Amino acid sequence: MGEKKVVEVLIAGEKYRLGGYESTEYMHRIAAYINSKYDEIEAQNLHINSDMKDVLIKFNIADDYFKAKSELEQLKKDCEDTDKLLFNLKHELANVKDKLDKETERNRELNDKLNRFRR
Repeated sequence: MGEKKVVEVLIAGEKYRLGGYESTEYMHRIAAYINSKYDEIEAQNLHINSDMKDVLIKFNIADDYFKAKSELEQLKKDCEDTDKLLFNLKHELANVKDKLDKETERNRELNDKLNRFRR
């Protein structure tokens, strides 16, 4: 684990001192992301209290998380499927190469016989 860092961020107009082992740039990116969620809710001009706004923001962040997690799981599955396909194609290619090598050898033997016959 690296060194713990403390960073001051501004979220929804409030200053917070946060500590963590991630880079300060990373923590600022998270704060910016949270602020963008606040901005999305504010842009809707909803006439709701701050507690409800906080719930909507948390809900939207959780929604983003679950969508990203689902996408990651699908990408992992696609990767596994691609790996299986690649594995099968490599084996099929090896089998075709083996057959080609055998046919090439057989062709060479027939050519040798033909050349001997012509002499």
